[in-house]
Amino acid sequence: MQLSIIIVNFNVKYFLQQCLYAVQKAINTIDAEVFVVDNNSTDGSVAYLQPFFPWVKFIQNKENIGFGKANNIAFAQAKGEFILFLNPDTIVPEDCFTKCIAFINKQTNCAALGIKMLDGQGHFLPESKRSFPSPITSFYKLIGASYLFPTSKHFNKYALGYLDKNKNHEVDVLAGAFIMTRKELLDKIGVFDEKFFMYGEDVDLSYRLQQTGLKNYYFADSCIIHFKGESTKRGSLNYVKMFYEAMSIFVSKHYKGSYATIFSSTIKIAIWIRAVLSLLKRLFTKISLAIIDSLVIYFCIWLVKTAWVTYIRHGNEFLQNIVNTITPIYVLVFLTAAAFAGMYDNLYKPVKAIAASLVAIVAGLAVYSLLPENVRFSRGVILFGGITSGFMLIFYRWVLTKMGLIKETDEENKMQQTVIVGTIEEYTNAFNLLKTVNKQERVLGRIDVLNEPNGNSIGSFNQLQKIIETLKIKEIIFCGGTLSYQQIINQVQQLSGKINFRFYENESSCIIGSDSKTATGEILNTEVVYSITNPYQARMKRVVDIFTALFILVTFPFQLLFIKKTANAILNALKVLIGKNTWVGYANLTPTLPVLKPAIITHYGIATKKKQFANTNVLEKLDFMYAKDYHWLQDVKSIINSYKKLGG
Repeated sequence: MQLSIIIVNFNVKYFLQQCLYAVQKAINTIDAEVFVVDNNSTDGSVAYLQPFFPWVKFIQNKENIGFGKANNIAFAQAKGEFILFLNPDTIVPEDCFTKCIAFINKQTNCAALGIKMLDGQGHFLPESKRSFPSPITSFYKLIGASYLFPTSKHFNKYALGYLDKNKNHEVDVLAGAFIMTRKELLDKIGVFDEKFFMYGEDVDLSYRLQQTGLKNYYFADSCIIHFKGESTKRGSLNYVKMFYEAMSIFVSKHYKGSYATIFSSTIKIAIWIRAVLSLLKRLFTKISLAIIDSLVIYFCIWLVKTAWVTYIRHGNEFLQNIVNTITPIYVLVFLTAAAFAGMYDNLYKPVKAIAASLVAIVAGLAVYSLLPENVRFSRGVILFGGITSGFMLIFYRWVLTKMGLIKETDEENKMQQTVIVGTIEEYTNAFNLLKTVNKQERVLGRIDVLNEPNGNSIGSFNQLQKIIETLKIKEIIFCGGTLSYQQIINQVQQLSGKINFRFYENESSCIIGSDSKTATGEILNTEVVYSITNPYQARMKRVVDIFTALFILVTFPFQLLFIKKTANAILNALKVLIGKNTWVGYANLTPTLPVLKPAIITHYGIATKKKQFANTNVLEKLDFMYAKDYHWLQDVKSIINSYKKLGG
């Protein structure tokens, strides 16, 4: 056996499916075996993948035992002369493994080999080559200095940013996403240290490999795609925490005395700095926009008030200061409505700004109507001030979008700007998959790869860059099949930074991609998309829960007339208010549906503790339809229709 490939999976079945198709082609001329160790995934990975890949040796763990320990389990069964530890969210070209094995055999001092890696957008991943951590290099990494000065030998020594990424180099540390070495060497020094759970084990293994007197190599003559961020959001505070813990284990294991103390203290300081920076970044993206929105509203209402006084009241000021009285209420209502509408999730969505403005205008006029006659000012100022601020909010966000300061996340901007690269058959299959998720309208046409007659293509593969520029294409879906992964990866490198990439294997049931190395990628598949998991719908469900609970608690004496078991209803309201329960939910516990809090009543109006008069299959179908087509108004309707049963 020449090669044993070991892949550890945790809840990334669609990325792993694409990975295994690429691996299958790359081992076509190699005597190889492939292990997939599943760390107790909850997405049904093994059951889904086994029918596609009967030649893969699947190992199922009953719990998530960590990256290193899972690899070690498969290594104990491996028989290959060479061992490759490979991440599940990768795509390898067809000649990758043969080139890597040839390079190791050619070198007389090679301990292990890592490879040039690109993210899902074609950008080079700096962790492809690294040095061993030191107090200062870890400090610079954690505070972000290495990102500000990527080619600096001083600030980015950890990622060896000063070394040419397109040339082979001796390096210290290899990335755990792709490490190839000889089995006999691992038999001597051991595989992964199981003290490390997810990060740091590759650093530790690289260190022990070099302790043998051999060298680790960064290999640039082949290149893989590593989507990254699929198992852990790498920009998150949790990633920073896990990285710190891993470095602490590494330091305590390999460094002694005062150096280890300095190293540990430096990392602790850096972790706090990074935590503050992460918090500020999160606040800026959402809270700063809310602050700007507030200032814009204040300015617009002041402007309308000034114009009203000048031209309508002929210079006569209002008795009350409208800017300081009604405007704070207007701003508060607007921000609340905007947040619940998802205006700060999608940074440029005009319809949401208009909707939030209308809610604020209505609320402002309602408050105005309740004011005593002697303190009223002008409904016209509220109305026109609200309208003006609404349009101004849309305009300034549009300007920020054009300047590239905020993202244009409106899905409509992808319409008619996607092309599918593949044969007629591959195009048809990919298009039909897009059709199942209602995204077929964004496809402009097909890029031909075989010069097929009557293919209705908009151009050929060698014209791709020109087509992108002419038609302003924003997204490419590459079909793996006729087109080799080597050709696809070459195109991704050439077009990096200009476009979004998606990948589809003709035999698969999904299209994958990733537009950011710090966030989970996009997956389009034929599986059901549940509306109840939509952030807006989930948020509004919680709003309905809270308002209903508060209404019952505030009007408690009157509920004796309307709700049976009123005392239970009060208790239920308290449970819903603290988030322990929800008012409306499933009739049956079905593990395949999105998880909801325990419900007081079912979506069709029966108290959940009462005996259901339908069989289990019927209940599961009803629950499925509720989750799939969920809208928060359904809960409102159910609560109104079954109000007397809220004490159930």
